[in-house]
This record gives sequence, C-alpha cells and structure tokens, in this order.
Amino acid sequence: MDDIESRVVELVAEVLVDVNKENIQLSSKIVEDLGAESLDIYDMIALLEDEFGMEITDEQVEKIQTVQDVADFIRQQKAS
Repeated sequence: MDDIESRVVELVAEVLVDVNKENIQLSSKIVEDLGAESLDIYDMIALLEDEFGMEITDEQVEKIQTVQDVADFIRQQKAS
C-alpha cells in the first residue's frame, strides 16, 4: 500500500467511525461493504479535498465505488 492509499484508508476510517481501520481493504466498496451513507460520502469528500488540495465534483464522486477508486482518482488528479 503506497502513501496515498494509506492516507485514504485513514480518512475513510476517520469518517466511518463504526468500521475498524484493519477491516478497510482497497477493494472494499464504500457503500456496500463499509456501510457509508450519503452524508458520510460528503464528509469523506470534504476531508479528501482538504487533505490533497483538490476539488471533487458530484459527477466524479458517482464514479467512485471502492477505496482503490478513491486512491486512483487522487493519483490521476495529482498527475494532471
């Protein structure tokens, strides 16, 4: 797990307080596996935007399903 992936897992665990960090895998689906609700998603997006200094649109959020998707998206945005 690289630095971005590790930080994403930490932020997901910070928002989803009922989920043990050790149970969050890169392949975990944020809604289906981890039980995130819409407010959790927006809290998570706000933290990610602050942490990585980027803006994530609603359209982009809809494409994100897994923790790995989040890390890949951040990597892609940082590269462009």
